[in-house]
Amino acid sequence: MIIQRVPTGISKFDEMIEGGFPENSMILLVGYPGAGKTTFSAQFIYNGATRHRAKGVYVCFAETKETFLKNMMRFGWDFERLEKDGRVAILDLSVTRESGLQKNLDTIMETMTSLNASRLVIDSFSAISMGLKEPIDIRVMIHLLYRFLKKARCISILIIDQPWGSTSLDEGISEFLADGIIHFETYFDENEILRRRFRILKMRGTNHTKTPHEYDITSDGFIILDKKGYGKDFREKEYSARRGFTDLLDVKGVGVKRSNILKALGIRTAEDLAEADPKFLADNLKISRKAASKIIRNARKIASGR
Repeated sequence: MIIQRVPTGISKFDEMIEGGFPENSMILLVGYPGAGKTTFSAQFIYNGATRHRAKGVYVCFAETKETFLKNMMRFGWDFERLEKDGRVAILDLSVTRESGLQKNLDTIMETMTSLNASRLVIDSFSAISMGLKEPIDIRVMIHLLYRFLKKARCISILIIDQPWGSTSLDEGISEFLADGIIHFETYFDENEILRRRFRILKMRGTNHTKTPHEYDITSDGFIILDKKGYGKDFREKEYSARRGFTDLLDVKGVGVKRSNILKALGIRTAEDLAEADPKFLADNLKISRKAASKIIRNARKIASGR
């Protein structure tokens, strides 16, 4: 049986998955903050609309539509124009409890149907789950969302935010429900330069690449790097991008000893610390969850400029 493919239009990436995502599949993009999940997903929608006559819907839960449109113009992607032309739709939906989730899903389905869209991005599942406090609510929402995505009969990308320090890749939906899983990772090399790489952990019916690949977020969007991209120019560019980040020592409750421990764990700045997992932080700093949560709150105040 030949599996129909839907190309992302992202240079080199489609070659790694036999030409594109399997049709009618649900793909999870999992990664740390700043890994480029939104950029990759937006590029998938934009390329579909501009290169493949594929209409798409981008659903914003994590940020406002205005912010999304503004950020995408940095890459020269005029989503506002595409929306006016009826080739894409950008939905600005609020985070809600399970009782209101069905209403949001209805809105998405109505938009998909009216637009005759074949591509969908939900950014992000993590933002949706913030409105759900009980594990049973999250499980109900997971299955509700899965049934909805299969009913939509499209390529759907579901973004999942991974807190700094967390080893869990998702909210429990990948093993049984997801057709594909792509893990975006950020780390610091031996020169203390921020680097990015991705791994394809799963792709239904696909002989996909089995090795990690370095990538970058440039003015052209998501770019997979050749080995020559790992040299001095790349390191200097990444260093420049990191200027302006706040030192860990500026966070109340950290100190030199804790700062060294955090850096060894890959948490280099206050902005990194703001996204850390409280349990992970408590276990490694040998402090209580309450104290860890307080440190994270302090980091968030700095990161947000408050």
